[in-house]
Amino acid sequence: MSTRFETGEIVLVDDDADLLEAMQETLELAGFSVRCYANANVIAEQIQPNWNGIVISDIRMPGRTGMEFLRLIQENAPQVPFIVITAHGDVKTAIQAMKHNAYDFIEKSTEPQHLIDTARRALEKRRLQLENLALRRKVQRIRDPQGELIGSSQVMADLRSTISRIGPLNVDVLLHGETGTGKDLTARCLHQLSPRAPGPLVTINCGAVTEMDIDRELFGFETENGSFPGRVERAQGGTLYLDELDSMPNALQTRFLRVLEERKITRLGGSDAVPVDIRVIAGVKTNPAALVHDGRLRGDLYHRMNVATLSLPPVRERGGDVIELMEHLLDQASENHGLPLPKLSQRQKKQFLTYDWPGNVREIRNIAARLVIGLEADLQIGSGQPIEVSTGYEAAMTAFETELLQNALLQTGGRKAEAAELLGIPRKRLYLRLKSCGLAEEDGS
Repeated sequence: MSTRFETGEIVLVDDDADLLEAMQETLELAGFSVRCYANANVIAEQIQPNWNGIVISDIRMPGRTGMEFLRLIQENAPQVPFIVITAHGDVKTAIQAMKHNAYDFIEKSTEPQHLIDTARRALEKRRLQLENLALRRKVQRIRDPQGELIGSSQVMADLRSTISRIGPLNVDVLLHGETGTGKDLTARCLHQLSPRAPGPLVTINCGAVTEMDIDRELFGFETENGSFPGRVERAQGGTLYLDELDSMPNALQTRFLRVLEERKITRLGGSDAVPVDIRVIAGVKTNPAALVHDGRLRGDLYHRMNVATLSLPPVRERGGDVIELMEHLLDQASENHGLPLPKLSQRQKKQFLTYDWPGNVREIRNIAARLVIGLEADLQIGSGQPIEVSTGYEAAMTAFETELLQNALLQTGGRKAEAAELLGIPRKRLYLRLKSCGLAEEDGS
């Protein structure tokens, strides 16, 4: 019989192999996912606060006792329901466990249906706990989106300071940063900090709408059947965020410039001017001055939007922020999937710090999700060949370093002094690394 609790996991611990097998069979036939252990030593440290399962454990076991296991769970993950297994009539032990916040107790001789019902109630409680936690965190992120701008680097501290300063002002803002640097999040922060926060935040990606449709999407249209407001009107009293502004056709950029100056729009097919009270935030991927130079962004529109400009740094320029970001996003992914939170090793951290993250925060989020669900984290380094974070680390790092050194020598014609300067390391260190990677025979000076 299948149940809706299949995604919740039951950890079953008992040194009695026969009882363990019988309880496992009972629970699995009822549709539960069960992991069995003969003692608590293996599993005790793995249970994290955001794990979506429950524990059913014998109270009297050799080695780490069930009571010690319960205390450890209370320290590390106090919300996880813990059901103790007691001998028949051992009321004293059951009471002691309940005093230590055990969820419930069952006797070894309990009826199978009682075991199933107790497990079902505990899993339902756990599901509700995690739903409430996720909801509270979601509300917190909405109320304080700046809390999502993770990073202790100076460049991020400066960015948060600037956002705090210009957020409450009724000025249009131009954001520029590579894909995945957080332009959408920054737009949400600016909106949330402004007096317009109670109003809507309406987003349109100009690069994702065809040239034929973007006019209707932005300004709406009128037919004999009625009027259909566009994104600009829907942002009335709030904020309009235009991502990839440079993808907007040139003629439409001219029209939008008039909207910024007059705060009025005319729907497609209509003749009446409609006043709009909006704040405009626009995003581009590259330096806006360069876009103007290339003819992709009108100069007059750029100068009109250039009242407040924010540059969002790529991850490769944020130093140790990558570790903070990874740990934060691992926590989010663990919460979203209801899976244990993996701990980063020092070796993993070192590799993350040496990778340049071309996809920026978006790529870190994807890697975090892969790690949480137990997949290998493939980082596209150097020639684009994946280096697996979870296995073969030393070999992967050697391959990465070898390719890096070879590329530097290739770019400098084998001249080691120039290669060292290109890599930003002392010449002596370069020689040592070449020797370590088996490249010492390379010619050049």
